Amino acid sequence: MNKLFALFLTGSLLLGIVAGCTPAPAPTEAELAPAEEMEEPMEEAEEPMTEKSKVVVWMAGDDARFMMESDIPAMFEEANPDYEVEIVQLPWDALHDKIVASFTGGESPSVSQGADHWVGEFAILGGLEPLDDFKSEMGYQDDDFLPNAWEHFRYADGVLYAAPFIWESRLLFYRTDLLEEAGFEGPPTNFEEMVEFGKALTNGEDQFGVAHQESWLDFHFFSWLLYAVGGDFVNEDFSECTLTNEAGIEAITFYKQLYDENIIPKDPAQRVETFKGFKEGYYAMAESGAWWFGLLGSQAPELEGKWDVALLPEDVTTITYGHPNPWVVPASSENKEGAKAWMAFMLQPEIAAEWADFYGQTPAIKAAFDDPKISDSPEQQAMLESALRGVNSLHNVPAAETITEVVWNMLAEVRDDIKEPEAAAEDTCQQMNDLLANK
Repeated sequence: MNKLFALFLTGSLLLGIVAGCTPAPAPTEAELAPAEEMEEPMEEAEEPMTEKSKVVVWMAGDDARFMMESDIPAMFEEANPDYEVEIVQLPWDALHDKIVASFTGGESPSVSQGADHWVGEFAILGGLEPLDDFKSEMGYQDDDFLPNAWEHFRYADGVLYAAPFIWESRLLFYRTDLLEEAGFEGPPTNFEEMVEFGKALTNGEDQFGVAHQESWLDFHFFSWLLYAVGGDFVNEDFSECTLTNEAGIEAITFYKQLYDENIIPKDPAQRVETFKGFKEGYYAMAESGAWWFGLLGSQAPELEGKWDVALLPEDVTTITYGHPNPWVVPASSENKEGAKAWMAFMLQPEIAAEWADFYGQTPAIKAAFDDPKISDSPEQQAMLESALRGVNSLHNVPAAETITEVVWNMLAEVRDDIKEPEAAAEDTCQQMNDLLANK
């Protein structure tokens, strides 16, 4: 059988050699015809797929949800075909902690949304990518943005550590139907009127004049009161607490008055979530920001025509709480070029207007307000007016996140009659000064 197999194999090889040496048949006329004359043109070879660079964007809460529901990520990818974007949603407190963790080897985004008062803290930790070169390369001019939109993020070392994302001013949201029922033709314009209106709009049971604010929102609410009376949290070089001065005590005392007179619910059991209370008519007025435009449109369409916004009531100044909210790039980001592409895209006036129209947040770049999407929006124009009148916030202080918690505790002690304003301010400044000294 081995001999037979060998003979078979030898024969097969010979046949293969003969076949390989046989001249190829002459080409037909069709095969000789030029390509353009062939009935079925040859298919072009597909270009090899190139791997796209992923831009991981961390965002917080509803901001992330609305971003994922919008067309903006797809628009970015269309304009930047070398990139694909991934939006990651995190709670605000988790966002802060994860950014800090990224500085020491934790998971890192390409770019992240942030809070303005985090930037000083992150800067002193050495965790952020400087953005002076980015601003210069893109040709951004300060005059093209709302006041202090960029310089707000320049830390004490002279370095710019964040880029503006949106502008966050505060306005007075009020239920026009409830104010009309109480005989008011418009909203209050100063602190004296706010007390007058607040008393008239409160029955102490199922309606209160002004909304209670929770956690960091309460810090922002108090910030408005403090700036309006001409006060501040710290001195000019961010080295010392100033809440014990005359303006600081006045702001804390006025805050307490709003609770003592039940304009804001004094009883903790009567305090409800701010947006829910406003939506249901439990609160007649509330200090809040542009994200409420989107929430009112999507979650309370039945209130159309029953609410409006106005500039916050003023006292001795027109300055109120507000600031740009930033994009930050961790120094550990593995896609810094993608991060810069994302920030540059979001800072285009038409994209800023698209985001404002879709979600309600206010652009930081002035040209966006001329875009037809928001040029006729009285709410956005009110935000613009508020920004131009003057805003302030606790920023460029390394311990700002901890300081906000110290102030929250002070406010709780004051409204719940645990401490009088003077004693509360004294204790708070002692804690703040310790934090400010440990830069």
